[in-house]
Amino acid sequence: MLSLLASASTEQVEAAQDVTVVATTLLLLAGGASLLKQSGCRRRKDSKVDEAPQINWRKTANFERRYSQTDVVDDAQTCWNFDYGRYKYTGLRPEPLEEAEPPHPLTLEDADQLQLPELREGEDVKLQELEDLVEDLRLQQRHRVDRCTLLRFLRAEKGKVVKANKKMREAIAWIEENDVLNAIDTWNLEAYEKCLAPWWLSGGFLGHGLHGEPVALERLGRCSWPKLSNRLDFEVLKKLDIIHCRRCLAALEEDSVRRGVPFSGVTLVIDLKGFKWSDAQFSAAWTLSKMVACRSHLLPETCHRILFVRVPTPFAKAWSMFSYLLDPGTIAKVQMATESETISLLRKFIGDEVIPAYLGGQRHTEGDPYCRKLLAPGGFPPEEALQRLERLIAGDDVYRPPHRRGEAFQGSEGARCCSICPMQ
Repeated sequence: MLSLLASASTEQVEAAQDVTVVATTLLLLAGGASLLKQSGCRRRKDSKVDEAPQINWRKTANFERRYSQTDVVDDAQTCWNFDYGRYKYTGLRPEPLEEAEPPHPLTLEDADQLQLPELREGEDVKLQELEDLVEDLRLQQRHRVDRCTLLRFLRAEKGKVVKANKKMREAIAWIEENDVLNAIDTWNLEAYEKCLAPWWLSGGFLGHGLHGEPVALERLGRCSWPKLSNRLDFEVLKKLDIIHCRRCLAALEEDSVRRGVPFSGVTLVIDLKGFKWSDAQFSAAWTLSKMVACRSHLLPETCHRILFVRVPTPFAKAWSMFSYLLDPGTIAKVQMATESETISLLRKFIGDEVIPAYLGGQRHTEGDPYCRKLLAPGGFPPEEALQRLERLIAGDDVYRPPHRRGEAFQGSEGARCCSICPMQ
């Protein structure tokens, strides 16, 4: 896909919903809006108002040809060769492209040294109560029950100690059931991390915001989640997500240790360019909701602010119609901007040197305005990549695509290899 900020402190955000909850809900909202639109449940059109072109829902293929020019299947070999998405977890480091080894989860001893963020009123007492309740877990010396982890679970349950204790034990049971502790060291990372790195999960860490908070970007509009969730077995998707969550938390905590600051939440930029009504499928949202249940065990209370940028009209309409169904605390985390408003919103929280050039900032990686080594471009994985994933899982893949370290971005030739390259 994650420090306290002057513009919107965490005290203002009591709900502790994972960002995936927002994504799931919005897919459902958009799906509901599409059903309303197909049913004719909309305001009468004012001929004087300039509205988006009307969509003929019965001609899906025509709709996709007209509105999805960027939904081009990327060439797998080129994306692998140019290391797209390879450094998605190293973007918080001073020299992210020079340190290829992704961050590793902290040991129990190192986790105990993490700095606590500023506590809210009454949290010191509640945190001590929670520590006492999980003393048996600490004695096992197997799972993380450091104060920073306990605080995140406490805040995820809105300060309710008993619920936080229950949630933590449920998370540990799920972690044991899914072999999460061994994921980084014993799972096939060629399959569950590297093979689909340019496409899923999209985006990556960009750097730090104006107040020092970590900044990540997700290209949700290009993820083609409905197609991917139909193509891959849920157990495979779950393993991909477990590795992703472990790396994300490791990156955030590595950054906190290196800078000597507490971690209090990430500013997450979600680029919705490319989002289509066809992405709003209830079946896909249902599968994503199962992911939410998984992520709630691994990443409670990690997102501080969510900035939706390049928001298309259908998505904005769905939000305006149904966002009241969300928890008020979740709504407080979210800000939205259309394509023309995007750079203004981003500059409220992020410096131009961190904002990718394709969004109006100054950030390039080796001449690439899309920063694709740091930010996996997304899109539906090409069949070659999906077949290779299947071979890797089956244990009979003998080919590994080469990596060209230090190779500069290749101008127009490289710009044709991925669907996001044409200027949008």
